[in-house]
Amino acid sequence: MSIVCGAIKNNEIAISCDSQANFGSTKVSSEHLVNSSKLYHVNGSIMGIVGWDAISNIIEHLIVNKKEIFQLDNRMDIYSTLIKLHESFKDDYFIETSEEDDQPVESNQLDAIIINKNGLFQIGSYREVNQFQTYWAIGSGKRFALGAMHAIYSSDVSAKTIVEAGVKASSEFDDGCNLPLLTEVISI
Repeated sequence: MSIVCGAIKNNEIAISCDSQANFGSTKVSSEHLVNSSKLYHVNGSIMGIVGWDAISNIIEHLIVNKKEIFQLDNRMDIYSTLIKLHESFKDDYFIETSEEDDQPVESNQLDAIIINKNGLFQIGSYREVNQFQTYWAIGSGKRFALGAMHAIYSSDVSAKTIVEAGVKASSEFDDGCNLPLLTEVISI
């Protein structure tokens, strides 16, 4: 799968991701894949996406063609955006929304971290939106990343250092993640 980490510290918000793509049991490094970044810029925000490559392609296509849909300034704006995206995913891109019989709502198959001047947000495939005050991670290497970020968060390091520690730990121990990493920082 992948790893995307976000952190807030000392008037900075940082986001970092690995660059490995996985197609079933085949892994592809950024050395071979031009579109290996998991980070997308839209309307003053940076969105890091993990999961199905098809969903990343849909988001990239929507950013190019319907950028106005992406209102990402706060939790409720993000939630409203997810409702619009879900409709477009189904009607325009024909995504499969079913996963399990006992799920509460249709899945939009989208897992992401969003950073902007207003904070650090996480969205999940059932359109849940959470805002974090310190750090968070998504993807197959999430547990390794959270452990690494937790271990250094209270020390005298930057948000950039924190997210990069998360991606490096995931890349070391999770077979779905690999370096090089890509990091973006926003001053707040």
